[in-house]
Amino acid sequence: MPEQISFRLFVFRIWMLCGALVAVFMLAGCATQSMKASEAISPEPNDVASLNNQALMFMQQHRYGEAAMLLETGLESAPDVADLHYNLAVISELYLLDLDRALIHYQRYQSLSANEDKKVTGWITDLKRRLE
Repeated sequence: MPEQISFRLFVFRIWMLCGALVAVFMLAGCATQSMKASEAISPEPNDVASLNNQALMFMQQHRYGEAAMLLETGLESAPDVADLHYNLAVISELYLLDLDRALIHYQRYQSLSANEDKKVTGWITDLKRRLE
């Protein structure tokens, strides 16, 4: 009887390992396809919506420097788009640790927004304190 239980346990473990391997290969394939899709998209410098979307995709792939460059490209052609400033500020502060650039873009975001974002106001205050 113990041999039968251990054989069942062995088969169960093999079955679980196979399932885990399938999941890993599927995730690897999805990541590769996602990267290929993002690299295939090359938005025009003045198509700020596409630039912003691709920058967000780069952020999800932990490609923060490339995301920041795309957002800066968008700001060259459309300096009054608040979302570009917001996203660049977040990337600059949290991932690139460029607090000066983050502060500039949070402030620009606030000045372009119709209503004051209290959360961003708090971040601006915090950044000013950290930069002193």
